[in-house]
Amino acid sequence: MRYWLSLPMSALLLLLSIVGHGEAAERKPYLLAYISDSANASPAYWVAKEKGIFKKHGLDIELIYISGSTRGIQSMIAGDVAFVGAVGTSALYGKLAGGDVAIVNSLTNTLPYYIIGKPEIKSPEDIKGRSAAIHIPGTAADFALRLALKRLRMTLSDIKAVTVGSGSARVTSVTSGQLDWTVGQEAERLLGEKGGLKVILDMAKLKIPFQLTCTVTSRKLIRENPDTVQRMVRAMAETVHYYKNNKDEVIKVLHKYTRGQERSVLEKSYTAFRDLLVDDTYPTIEGLRNILEIQAEIDPKAAKAKPEDILDLRFVDDLKKSGFLAQLGVKS
Repeated sequence: MRYWLSLPMSALLLLLSIVGHGEAAERKPYLLAYISDSANASPAYWVAKEKGIFKKHGLDIELIYISGSTRGIQSMIAGDVAFVGAVGTSALYGKLAGGDVAIVNSLTNTLPYYIIGKPEIKSPEDIKGRSAAIHIPGTAADFALRLALKRLRMTLSDIKAVTVGSGSARVTSVTSGQLDWTVGQEAERLLGEKGGLKVILDMAKLKIPFQLTCTVTSRKLIRENPDTVQRMVRAMAETVHYYKNNKDEVIKVLHKYTRGQERSVLEKSYTAFRDLLVDDTYPTIEGLRNILEIQAEIDPKAAKAKPEDILDLRFVDDLKKSGFLAQLGVKS
């Protein structure tokens, strides 16, 4: 007390200013990157933000759009964002490259992609030699493309690949006549069919285990602030429950983040994503193995890697052990 009283007023004000600044810095919101404007890729994070579920769990989260999981993971490794709603491919590739990366939960565990293209493309084999709108390497769309080509006994050298970016942009490049075909999820299929395209190959019917949407963070954050990560995992588990039981409210959120997409399209996208959501939010080890198997063809490190290297399951384990899932009505 005597020390404080002996300080000149100017010094005291400076000290209080520094302390206040430090406290403000601690209260700085965590940034979470969502990686697509598609209603079938990032909507759970939009809903968690807009419906106050993050706040309910004591989280101050700001969403930032970064197109493509690969860029999102790179931003997290660089320390620009705390969390990424990414796909397993990008997370694994970041880990293989030496990045500080950990998957802490999952939202969807399969590969619901389609090859869609111009009506004159009569069969899947007919895509050979034609131009394709693709996404950047490491994204789910990139993986789906390579897997489809492998099943058709083709490689990237057998097509004319043009990197375009997001799902809506890829579809537009085909419906406008600039390119011949692309890959996309349900939202892209619906947009494509509305623009005169057709489904050439339905990969969703193959029901391939795949680590699609998952929450990714750094092991540094896990070490330094595991409570924040646990709150994030709980918030997303509750969001899954909310998403499945509040159609009209969710569609309002989808309408906002897709910049006014038609309700008929959003309703079908909502149903498709709802049916894919994992109630207990556990990642798929088999799906991660499938990714590593494909990646091993071009990256020797992938052949030696294990899914467990990138997973931190303590937080989803706690959802069950603590009774949190039971409170949501999820049967174990």
